[in-house]
Amino acid sequence: MRRSWIALGLAAVLLFAIGMAIGRRGDSPEAASPSTATVTVTDVDPAARPARTTHKPAGFARTRDGAVSAAAAYVGSLDGRVLLDPAALSQRLAEIASSEAREGLVRAYVSAAEQARKQLGVGTAPEPVVIIRASPVGYRVDRSAPSAATVSIWRVGIVGSGATAEPKQSWRTETVSLVWQDKAWKVAALRSAPGPTPPLASSAATSEAAELFTSIPEFEEFARELP
Repeated sequence: MRRSWIALGLAAVLLFAIGMAIGRRGDSPEAASPSTATVTVTDVDPAARPARTTHKPAGFARTRDGAVSAAAAYVGSLDGRVLLDPAALSQRLAEIASSEAREGLVRAYVSAAEQARKQLGVGTAPEPVVIIRASPVGYRVDRSAPSAATVSIWRVGIVGSGATAEPKQSWRTETVSLVWQDKAWKVAALRSAPGPTPPLASSAATSEAAELFTSIPEFEEFARELP
């Protein structure tokens, strides 16, 4: 009997980390396993910057390396700006998710987007500076087969809102389960778990929140485009 479940964990933004765990199809061995990737954004005003061009998920080879590239690109394409825009989020997931997982992923992510907007104070007056950025540190291939793969990506992120929370670092391992469908790698599941988290050196100097909200937006994000 086919069983599906969705586990959505949105770590409270007030605790300075957005973590999403999107469940997978429980009966499909191809869809069971973990992977990871990254998020990035400095503002949530769609008019603040030109919209990124998105493409259908093609061009990743049906190989181990192709699966790693696809996992990183797909999770990276679900960046902070998209996370806070339910319409853009639905469109992105429609492009990269497998036919079996699409409805559940869209439902869970849109719910997460609505919670994140509220917890970050998006849409309040005055509009707060919102920072959601992350960068991959490493990856691990948990499974590799011609029709399915699982990749785990370790990343570090910065999350903060001028309305609700000072910027804090967040280390997470993102898990992406992929299946080969319609001549392309498609996302069958996305999960997120905290850590591993290295400590800061006891002598490390940290910046004040006001400085972070001023200086971080001055750095442009590295764009991640689907091929």
